[in-house]
Amino acid sequence: MNIVLLCKSWNHGKVLEILEALREQNVRVRGIVALAAMPKKNALCNLFRKVHERRFANLFNRFIRRFHVNEMAGGRPPGRLFHAIMPVNEGDSSLQHAPGNGNGNPDFIHQPMTIAEYARQHEIEMVMVEDLNGAESVAALQQMNTDILLLGGVPIIRDKVLAVPKVCTLNVHMGLLPQFRGMNVAEWSIFCGAPVGVSVHLVDTGVDTGAILYREQIDVADCDSIEKMRSKVSATQHRVLAKCTRLFIEGRLVPEPQKKKKRAGSITSCTKNSGRLWRRDWRAVISGWARTQSEV
Repeated sequence: MNIVLLCKSWNHGKVLEILEALREQNVRVRGIVALAAMPKKNALCNLFRKVHERRFANLFNRFIRRFHVNEMAGGRPPGRLFHAIMPVNEGDSSLQHAPGNGNGNPDFIHQPMTIAEYARQHEIEMVMVEDLNGAESVAALQQMNTDILLLGGVPIIRDKVLAVPKVCTLNVHMGLLPQFRGMNVAEWSIFCGAPVGVSVHLVDTGVDTGAILYREQIDVADCDSIEKMRSKVSATQHRVLAKCTRLFIEGRLVPEPQKKKKRAGSITSCTKNSGRLWRRDWRAVISGWARTQSEV
């Protein structure tokens, strides 16, 4: 069974964790097809991206700070929600900083190896391409005789690439499908009071709509910042992807098709699609909550 990983060449930490998790599961990787360079975006795209990210962060900060004030006013300590997503203070002594070299610069002695170095060390063929959805990528996957394609943190993959693997394409998602699709789903899970978890699914031409192979909930009660929560979920999803790849090869996982329609007003209404809240009724929920808080 030829397993090929599709990834970005500069995303070393994520890809190396996936490769190591696969090795621990005794899953041999046939090859790696990696995007050669970070795509350039024009100034207007960068502006919209920054505005979107800051709007998302401000929404969370305003919500959590108001939640914290109300909890303290009632004589209660901050709840689990506050501790789960409030950023760590800069003076937190638990943060570990890299040692300096005397010139104010951190030492890089313990910097992990690159994806290319790992591939050479473990004799994994690696091909760099300019476009993961381009003809060069398709040719590389065909040359590697790909049976199963694994996605390692890549943009939306088009049907001409998905048509190459003889068996399937697998992806791991940082949310519990089908309730949470799209981006920032771990944060939205906390925001909605829903369990945080990961899902492994088959990839089709939709966005996180393929049949589900496996789901696993993650306890994030010990995480006191978004960064720590995402780090824990990310590490878990790499382990789960590797385990599910092995189980799928052994024929021990049965795909569960996702439902095409969702019930209006469900908890899924707070997920995002194309950078916007998915349903208008969730906007009404937020507006109603804000009005009640202003009246306190």
